[in-house]
Amino acid sequence: MIRMLSRIGAELLRVVRLVGFGAFFAYELLVASLQVAWDVITPRSRLSPGIVAISMQSTTPAEMTLMANLISLTPGTLSLTINEDQSMLYVHGMYVGSADEFRHTLHVFERRMLSAVRTHNRPGGAS
Repeated sequence: MIRMLSRIGAELLRVVRLVGFGAFFAYELLVASLQVAWDVITPRSRLSPGIVAISMQSTTPAEMTLMANLISLTPGTLSLTINEDQSMLYVHGMYVGSADEFRHTLHVFERRMLSAVRTHNRPGGAS
């Protein structure tokens, strides 16, 4: 009985984390959309494009694919490629400014995504 309740609690927590990440991503999507739209309709451009390599914390092909797709879905960013040993993701950003700040933002994004999709917060989601 206790084991069953523990399992239900763990699954409920996972659903809460997924919903929380969904809300976080929706907010990021809205902010990025407004930023790009504002830059398009105003005469002064705030573009500072660049390509940044970020070290991946994702360990499975599914995690890497999800991260790359979420980045590409966000206006102003585009996933370019993952290197051969799958440790680095190359991202083009329209508003890079500081490469270190841009990289930090993507690391925070990836940590939140992994926290939502991994089963016990272990690399690869192993149980």
